[in-house]
Amino acid sequence: MTATVRRALILAGGGLKVAYQAGVLQVWLDEAGMDMQLATGSSGGTLNLAMWSQGYTGRQIADAWRDYKPLAAASVSRGLLRRGPFAPAMLSGRGLRRKIFPAFGLDWHAIRTSAREAVFDVYNFTAHEHRAVGPAELTEDLLVSAVSLPWWFDPVRVGSDTYIDAVFATDSNLEEAIRRGATELWVVWTVGTGGIWRGGFVNGYFQMIEAMANAELRAGLRRIEESNRAIDENRPGHYPHRVTVRMLAAEVPMHYLLVLRNSQVRRAVELGVADARRWCRERGIPLLTNGFSGNGCGTVAGNGTPPVAAGISFRERMSGSLRLAEPEQPATPCELRLEITIADVEEFAADPEHRGRVHGTVVCPALGGTLPIRSGTVNLLVEKAIGDLRMIYELIVPAADGRELLLRGEKFVHHDTGPDLWRDTTTLHTIVLDPDGSELAAGILRLSPAGLLRQLASMRADRLGALSRFLGFFLGRLADTYLKAPQPRATPAWLRAAVNRK
Repeated sequence: MTATVRRALILAGGGLKVAYQAGVLQVWLDEAGMDMQLATGSSGGTLNLAMWSQGYTGRQIADAWRDYKPLAAASVSRGLLRRGPFAPAMLSGRGLRRKIFPAFGLDWHAIRTSAREAVFDVYNFTAHEHRAVGPAELTEDLLVSAVSLPWWFDPVRVGSDTYIDAVFATDSNLEEAIRRGATELWVVWTVGTGGIWRGGFVNGYFQMIEAMANAELRAGLRRIEESNRAIDENRPGHYPHRVTVRMLAAEVPMHYLLVLRNSQVRRAVELGVADARRWCRERGIPLLTNGFSGNGCGTVAGNGTPPVAAGISFRERMSGSLRLAEPEQPATPCELRLEITIADVEEFAADPEHRGRVHGTVVCPALGGTLPIRSGTVNLLVEKAIGDLRMIYELIVPAADGRELLLRGEKFVHHDTGPDLWRDTTTLHTIVLDPDGSELAAGILRLSPAGLLRQLASMRADRLGALSRFLGFFLGRLADTYLKAPQPRATPAWLRAAVNRK
């Protein structure tokens, strides 16, 4: 007899990194069509839980974050103005109440009368009691308190008691979901796991949260594993039934709280979409829909008309040499003369693959002289992992004997020690493949300083806003990568095991 599957969403905290979580929900709930019977939310995850409780689709939750304005939530605490360093916090919840909640479209009546089973984690500091609040008793005050991180946001008075963010008690309420009968826990984990300690008060504060959150998660996963083992051996387990954990964990390249630009939030959403699609494919979970996920893709503007696409184009020239795979052959010069076209900059920025079209020629005597590019694509600053961006060129050119050759080049944009931005963004590691996939030649092509100036001068845009949007995207991605310390190491083994467990 097949056991009944009862799925629970675990919307863990993570500050503004839960924008990534929203992107995952778009895929899990809408594209993969996963029916969730209940959900729990902690800290920042309660904002997504409120929208889910209200009946939002995954796409609606993701779109709410795509439009999120970080500075709208910033409202200086009155106590800070009166008491300075002795104030209870730096910020108040006024921005959440007056701007963020209305922008998210939160309807308190719809939430309180929701048929969806949900658990909001709050902490009653007066009674030192962690509470699991259902939609029927959720109020604006309680939701504000659920994200009122101590020292950053004012605590919230509810009746005669003081409430704060429950993050120091729990950042992922696995136990409550299991207690309510969940057999599958679908966890989105955005709390950092890199394990590199950084100095300073702000870093120390959030690293303290990471330490507690990861320790609690690890202990919970261990209890589940031990309980499952006992049940499989016909012994009493810690829980009355087997529990399967399905986890998507990510190092989201964005600060928990200190975020100023909407583009950073949108980027986190799209990264969540891309990672969730890949996660589903790797596990054989079919997706009902595919395609771009940004607002610029097929959506309708506020006046009821489709948005007008605005694109850009520019020329790029790189040169160097390739060494043929045939032994004892000398290096041969090679030059790429490219024109790159991005038809719709908004769609390009929203697309996780950041794809453009390439036309032009490849000049290489050993391959046949001047070869026209029959088809070509470029992916600009695609995120492969935290702090690991790539620029990927794929060009199809005809050889002298009629074969179609693939020229593939990659620029590895990664923050190592020392001043490496120029080297990373101008060095193209190139390989030429014949139709059966065997290597014909490989080498390095480079963009010169004069070439960069010519490239900038060649930029053309349908509208001025398109050019500024593209430059904002491009320079913003580089700033996010190179103005930070070297990135943390790979996901730790204990979390990797949980993520990969089916």
